Amino acid sequence: MLKKALDSIILAERPEKFGASYMTTILKMTGGAARAVPPFLKKTQFIGADGTPTILYSKFKTDGGRSQAAFDGLKNAFSELFRRNEYIHRADENSVKDTIVEITGLKKSDQIVRMMYGSFDAIRSFITADISKVSESTNDESIFESLPASEVTGRPGRDIGIGLSYQINIVLPETENIAVFNAIFKSLRDNLLR
Repeated sequence: MLKKALDSIILAERPEKFGASYMTTILKMTGGAARAVPPFLKKTQFIGADGTPTILYSKFKTDGGRSQAAFDGLKNAFSELFRRNEYIHRADENSVKDTIVEITGLKKSDQIVRMMYGSFDAIRSFITADISKVSESTNDESIFESLPASEVTGRPGRDIGIGLSYQINIVLPETENIAVFNAIFKSLRDNLLR
């Protein structure tokens, strides 16, 4: 199903949001297996958390950028495999499955190992050239130059703006003592929010 979705993405128009209605109407994909596609595309960073296609998505749609985009997406989705073997994208099926088994602790015959390998191989099948090991972020400038401002910012006629955001999760202790919370938030304000 993932391979079919990736093949369809290349030919279909770029959506505002990649979601269930886009998959059903434009990509003609339905059923339970199709529901797994958007979360997986988020792991590859082809789409953002809100379903908006990213620069990597646009790069994947181009003939010249597809191989590098597939490599970058593969690294995003399977970062632990690449930590174990930086050339895992060139490894044979048995080696990739062995690495998955090593990481997960599952049996090689487990259906999850088969499904993980299937997803890995679906993206890997688009890597046709000798791609660089550099992350896609180092080549973003050339992508920004080739895209209209409306595709980069989502708003027509706006200049390109790059912003960073961080998400910090704080697990607060279970207490009724307000002084503990005041101390935590004072420390956050003094050390992080300046």
